[in-house]
Amino acid sequence: MNDLQKGHLFNILSVLMLAVGPLLSKFGLSQISPAKAALINVLTIITACFLLGLFTKNYVKLYFEKNIILLALFNSIGIIFLFLSIDLLSPVEIGFLGRFYTVFAVILSVIFLNEKLSRKEIIFIIIAILGTFLFVESGGSYTNNLIGSFFALSYTFFFALTNIYIKKSLSKEKSSNSIMFTNNCISLIFVMIYTLIIGELFDGHYTYEGVGYLIISTLFGGFLGTLLLYEALKYLRFSIANVTRAFSPVLLAVISYPFSQLR
Repeated sequence: MNDLQKGHLFNILSVLMLAVGPLLSKFGLSQISPAKAALINVLTIITACFLLGLFTKNYVKLYFEKNIILLALFNSIGIIFLFLSIDLLSPVEIGFLGRFYTVFAVILSVIFLNEKLSRKEIIFIIIAILGTFLFVESGGSYTNNLIGSFFALSYTFFFALTNIYIKKSLSKEKSSNSIMFTNNCISLIFVMIYTLIIGELFDGHYTYEGVGYLIISTLFGGFLGTLLLYEALKYLRFSIANVTRAFSPVLLAVISYPFSQLR
């Protein structure tokens, strides 16, 4: 298997993992606030990265670099906005609004990474976005909740910006697991500041069921999905990797359509 095939394989597996996360998170948010969910998300990823390092004997390291500190800041904002949007919208709406991540990712790849887009890639992106509007218009009602839609669009932008800086930080010499570990250790500081400001940092009201849903959703999407994306970005152009990810909302819609009335 050559490097390009490896990149596409990692990317497809990442898309599959990310498609499951929002639905499980929605169940968790029925019992736990978005701020606490963001805290659980970051702590789960830190723990998973550390345990993976122990299991593989490729122990985690901390990379204190400008790009990684910036990506951690953007990542923490994206996580907070993600859980705020999941709390306000249905999983299907989240999935299809989340497709705008592709638009932001491609635009940012041209600006920051100087990548060039082919005509086929541009046409594919346009079709993907038009498909979003057609699907949501026929079966969704996200326009009734402008705040939730704002948070959904905002988290896609910040995650795209985060992944731009990940791409700039990646190399075959650096461990993807260690980059994710560093990212989330720094993100934990920002998320704790947010939960402290809104007065929930020391609120001990958690339910086992809610925490369980959030941990599982994080392991699928936040951990495995992101780790596989990091590996894919070692072999693929940023724009190509993220155009493929436009299919994630389709998978999410198929999985979560029976729960589309869940708010």
